[in-house]
Amino acid sequence: MNIKNAGRQALLGGIALALLSAAFPAQADASALKGVWMPDSYSEQLKTADGATPPLTEEGAKLYRERVAQHGDRDRQYDRARWCAGPGMPRIMFMPYAFEIREDAGFVGFIYQWYRWHRMVDMTGQEPEIVVPTTMGYPVGHWDKDALVIKTVGTNDETVLDAMGLPHSEDMVLTERLTLLPNGHLEARFQIEDSEFYSKPWEAVMTYHRVGVDQMQDDICPDRIARGEPAVRSALP
Repeated sequence: MNIKNAGRQALLGGIALALLSAAFPAQADASALKGVWMPDSYSEQLKTADGATPPLTEEGAKLYRERVAQHGDRDRQYDRARWCAGPGMPRIMFMPYAFEIREDAGFVGFIYQWYRWHRMVDMTGQEPEIVVPTTMGYPVGHWDKDALVIKTVGTNDETVLDAMGLPHSEDMVLTERLTLLPNGHLEARFQIEDSEFYSKPWEAVMTYHRVGVDQMQDDICPDRIARGEPAVRSALP
């Protein structure tokens, strides 16, 4: 083969490879998101992304006011986490504890430091089959360029959205969008759609920073209670 023909074949091969790559783009994965993350901030009261009170319906606002008034009561019943039951989604993402993101066999896993709760996000593209509502719901995910988008349905309405008792129904649709920021922090945006308690969809946002694996040591809820401490700590470590 002469140099001219070799060059022509190399050029055609490069064009074919480019066309193939465009037709079948590389599958995104969770490599950039893997690791242990800690919230950048913590508040017992969840606000919208612009710092406002969520757009509660009249019924929702009444219920929330009642729960806020009960917050100082050690026997308050709206907060399952008080007796070590699951705090639910998305509340566990706002608690002052670390969590780890892993990826394996078509799933993205979240493992939480608080009492070792976890959830597995199905990345196969299948829609969830809701058998009964659960604490963490039924999450399915996909990649939108470099953003991990997770849709969760079927969450138990006995859980709340924040430590003050912000309500949700079992019909809530939670959509998360996780992206890595230029400064290396992780941003998570949470869109909440729930017409029973909110007059319109709304969004909350949270950022996280990487921490060492040593900061993922289990925080055992019953042990905290046995020591006379609250089930959930009230500040970041």
